Amino acid sequence: MSSEPAAACGKDSGKDSGEQLAQHKQSRTMYPRVFAVDMHDVDGDRFQDSRQAGFSWYVLTTTLLVSLSVISIGWSFGVVNVSKSVICQLTPLGPGNTHSGEFPNHIPFSDSAWTIAVGILAVGGFLGALVSGAISDSIGRRNALVVNNGLCLAGAVLMGTATTAVHFTLGRFVIGIACGVTSGVANTYVGEIAPLKWRGFYGSFFQLSIVIGLLFGQLAAMHATSGTGWRIVVAFPGVFSLIQIALLPLRVESPRYLLKVHHINEARHALLTLRRGYDVAAEWQESLLSLDIADSNTSNTSYHSDQWSATAAAVPANDQATTTALDKNDSKLTTKIKGLKTVDNDAAASSLTFAENMLVEPTIHVSGIWQTLCGRTRDDLRHLMACCIVLMVLQQLSGISAILFTDSGVVMDILDPFSPLSAPWACVVVCGTSLPAIFLCLICVDRLGRRALLLGSLGGMSVCCILISAGLFYGPNSMVMAAVFLCYFVFNMGVGIVPWFIISEVIPSYSLSAATVLCCSLYWVMSIATSLMVPLIENMVPQWLFVIFGSFTLAGFFVVMLFVPETMNCPITEVVKKHSGNIHVVVKPYRRLNASGSIGGTSRSLLELFKC
Repeated sequence: MSSEPAAACGKDSGKDSGEQLAQHKQSRTMYPRVFAVDMHDVDGDRFQDSRQAGFSWYVLTTTLLVSLSVISIGWSFGVVNVSKSVICQLTPLGPGNTHSGEFPNHIPFSDSAWTIAVGILAVGGFLGALVSGAISDSIGRRNALVVNNGLCLAGAVLMGTATTAVHFTLGRFVIGIACGVTSGVANTYVGEIAPLKWRGFYGSFFQLSIVIGLLFGQLAAMHATSGTGWRIVVAFPGVFSLIQIALLPLRVESPRYLLKVHHINEARHALLTLRRGYDVAAEWQESLLSLDIADSNTSNTSYHSDQWSATAAAVPANDQATTTALDKNDSKLTTKIKGLKTVDNDAAASSLTFAENMLVEPTIHVSGIWQTLCGRTRDDLRHLMACCIVLMVLQQLSGISAILFTDSGVVMDILDPFSPLSAPWACVVVCGTSLPAIFLCLICVDRLGRRALLLGSLGGMSVCCILISAGLFYGPNSMVMAAVFLCYFVFNMGVGIVPWFIISEVIPSYSLSAATVLCCSLYWVMSIATSLMVPLIENMVPQWLFVIFGSFTLAGFFVVMLFVPETMNCPITEVVKKHSGNIHVVVKPYRRLNASGSIGGTSRSLLELFKC
């Protein structure tokens, strides 16, 4: 039988004896070190498991570069939130309309035309999310972002040079498609290159980038009072696109994607670049295990832990020809080993050479959306898919759109009748106060876990919705505004952040594209639905709006408590192994009190709510 994968959820399952460790050290002196040791000039005796890798400047700079695409999403939302009076001329062009060269200072819009121009961004986002999986699977995560930036640049140019309402709306639609592709690809790429212990930290940059784009987009639009000024502001995302088109090709592709398309050698080099100075053996093995390998020996896909030992670098001398062939062929292998080799005992495991393991080219199945939803995949992912879908939908059902992203938002409703100039500034301040929440989440997400942040965020939003509703019923408005600020703060502590990156933490590579497409598409659909429904509800029963949102967040609190698993520091293979199958309760039962009835037993039992 094949051995189990070494290390799960941060615990090393291998038990090397002193004699085995001595053999490892001897092998380093007997055989040339062609892997991370030679490539990165580090001491093989000090190698650590890459799953324990710490902070990496390379991963951070790559994540920041990808985040420029995400900033464009927030910028595109925020720039029209406060610039309607500058861009639009809600009457036909008259003698008072002046031109800056060939471009008019204002564009004539009717109320309905402006509503369509604003809302069509979400429609484009939905279409972009639908095709994001196909694009990223065909040309790669990094290349998909590069191509998508060309689309974003085209949309920015269309808006910046718009002379008619149709021209401007077309630009919004094109840039909306780019935003949809970004929402599907950026999280997948960052999630696949981030170290295990830092996935939450790097994954949180998505929401941070959206808030930064929203904040600075609103600020720029408030100061763009001229015809030339608003054109520069709406076209500014093109600058982010140019930077990424120039620099993003210099970063490595996702190793998991390269394995998925059989570019074994490129995947090896990419993983070593991302985990400089670490042993990548166990992480490489887990990457293989997360693929749906269509082979009769699928159950025996793990390599022996002794073979993938502390250095993952020793290659026997008689394998040098194979290694040379490996180095000379980046994308097309001269040697193919169909299926994965299996081992029946330790002796057979040791005969499976390291170079041969690296040359494995299995046949891989990619699961579609319907297969994944119905559990017709190698692992039954119905429970995990349901968790991802619910969390993504909760983002919109929590009431954030009613606070910021509509002209009839609660901030505008309260302040605009009294001080029209203060309402846009209030929206800016609300966004600004969320930044400390996101930075706090960056620090806590890989320490407290995902469930703790989600439960705290949903519980806090439920309380805030009650306070907002009470203020709308009985007053004063100051209580409503304070609750709005607090609501957006706690939103960015969990609900606004975790759903974006948890998909890549619970879904294996063979179904990741399908899951990402479905969840991101639902996000844009719910964004369209809430933007249409919120004004209708406000016109009919305005005081009850946040009662409805509060009921959704309260229901979400109990759903997360009972069904959403903890993924902090857990490899995908371990999460899938524990939580595959139909929908089930993941929270552990309470512990009983100690025999003496001490309070300590009760305190420990309460912690079970935050574990899976």
